[in-house]
Amino acid sequence: MSRIFSVLAVLAVLLLAANFVVGLWVGDFNAAAQEKRAAQARMIDLDKQNKLARRRTSPEYEEARREVAEADGRFQPPRGRMTLHMLLGAGGALLAILVNCITITYLIGTSRWCKEVCETYRLPADLAERSTQLKRSTFPWAVTSVLAVILVVGLGAAADPSGANFNRSAQFVTPHYLGAMVMLLVVSGSFWVQIQRIAANYEVIEEILLEVKRLRSES
Repeated sequence: MSRIFSVLAVLAVLLLAANFVVGLWVGDFNAAAQEKRAAQARMIDLDKQNKLARRRTSPEYEEARREVAEADGRFQPPRGRMTLHMLLGAGGALLAILVNCITITYLIGTSRWCKEVCETYRLPADLAERSTQLKRSTFPWAVTSVLAVILVVGLGAAADPSGANFNRSAQFVTPHYLGAMVMLLVVSGSFWVQIQRIAANYEVIEEILLEVKRLRSES
């Protein structure tokens, strides 16, 4: 189990790290989005003025149209990179949360199994207690890892100028960047602890199975 978990954990961390690099590669997406929005707003205002004056067009309006086209040309490259960043982020976040959920589910199931087997075969209670303690000591790490991922995803959504928070999105770029760095450390450390605890829990299960085998052979 620890080997399977290790593979999934490494894959999740690599995906999150790759997405962090892609996030740096995006560039100043907020500046490009704000420039495009400002150019579009100016063009819309001039269009309204032309309609009020019953003009089909004006030199200012044509200039505004060229500015919108130029701004859109500068906006599209970071927009594409941002789309990749969002997709990788969603995939990495889901995988990281899934791996933590696997740990929680595995420890809940095995600790219950250890308790029932120890009670059935009258084995030393400390075997089941060891599994329970491993479960309890691992939960905070898994929950902290999940919360860290969710927090960074939320900061990323707040930093996206394409969303509802476009007026203040630039303020969340640095917190999102710093949060992503901290999240990578937290998730990596959490996975390392979980790998150790899963391996220790497997040893407890092996001890219980050996005791059960011994009792059956004696009977």
